[in-house]
Amino acid sequence: MNQHELIQHVWALTEAIEAAVDAQDWVKAAELTQARTPLVMQIGAEQSADALVTIRKIQASIESMMSQAQAANVLLSTGYRRAMDKAQAAGRYHQAARF
Repeated sequence: MNQHELIQHVWALTEAIEAAVDAQDWVKAAELTQARTPLVMQIGAEQSADALVTIRKIQASIESMMSQAQAANVLLSTGYRRAMDKAQAAGRYHQAARF
């Protein structure tokens, strides 16, 4: 695969990752990212102006998706903590109700 094809393939994977992130399908996003990573490492330093535009779009997408993933992680962690707190409170209520 030449560099142009490689970059186009990496961009296609990036678009698929974006779609998975938009759908909050984090498992699919992770799988696609694992498939993309070794390809990104194969991109050479010397690129045409068109290739550099695509590479910058890929970089911007990665930054955006990282921000989205971090925000989702915070939201999920907060929801998990609230659910655990409610479960513990329910447990304490049931325990107190027994006596």
